[in-house]
Amino acid sequence: MNPTFIGLGSQTRAWISNLRDSGMTAQVYLRPDSPSQEIMKKEGYTAKSDLKDSKLIFLLIPDAEHLNFLEAHRNELSDGTLIILAHGASVMEHKLPELFPNLNFALLAIKAIASEIRHQYTHQGKLGAVYSLEAIDPEQRIEFHKVLSEISQKVGITAGPFEVTFEQEAKADLFSEQSLLCGLLPYAAEQAYNTLRREGIPKELAFMECWLEVKLIADAMVKMGPVDFFNLISPHALVGSELARERIFDKAQQKVIEDMRQNIWNGQFFKQVNDTDLAQMRQKIIGHWDNSELQETFRELKSDLIPK
Repeated sequence: MNPTFIGLGSQTRAWISNLRDSGMTAQVYLRPDSPSQEIMKKEGYTAKSDLKDSKLIFLLIPDAEHLNFLEAHRNELSDGTLIILAHGASVMEHKLPELFPNLNFALLAIKAIASEIRHQYTHQGKLGAVYSLEAIDPEQRIEFHKVLSEISQKVGITAGPFEVTFEQEAKADLFSEQSLLCGLLPYAAEQAYNTLRREGIPKELAFMECWLEVKLIADAMVKMGPVDFFNLISPHALVGSELARERIFDKAQQKVIEDMRQNIWNGQFFKQVNDTDLAQMRQKIIGHWDNSELQETFRELKSDLIPK
């Protein structure tokens, strides 16, 4: 059962490149007027012009577009088609299996950004993932589990995939983005950088300390685990980390974290997303960063400090 991928975004390109190198033919469905048509031809991907005979479809487009795509192509999708998603948010928000009872929905979520999915595969590294078959007819689970297992192996997954529910994956993914990965790390790094600059620290030093070393510390944390990491760091770093923990992670911070969690768990976050002009918000955020000295310093130092 050869998979069909929808759109040629960064996730699709990473997945189909890995699958192709593992000997599995993957097809890509694009609109006839899609600007990605030229990329398809240049990179030799197999194009597909309709979905009527596609029984295995990867929907790796943004979560917010899942419902619209399925509604627009409802008449092209055959009964029993397996739709595989890389995140559970759209299922949690829209209850897609209930809206499209003639389709099967599965989850196969690699916990890595697109570039890392490709990098780890080409360098024989490691990738972790989770899956869910909760929306599959019990009689078909064995068959579809074999499909997911084969694709997991060929795309380069080395840990798992571990079984979860759509809702568990969605909640964990959204919460980690807000509380740590996208909500905390970049803005804490910016605040630390700006503080050093106000105190006369050269921009090159402030950048290396507050932005570049985020990756170095994160790499050490991931590779060593918490025990070995805190056994490794210097006395100054050790004392500083404990003072920071006591000051930052107080009851007020815990309430903020709990409010974030509750906002996701009760579904209010989805309403906020739907009520937001996303293009305007992205423009506002990009404008903030594009006008920052931190971004300017990044551009100046990127070629000398950041590996390609």
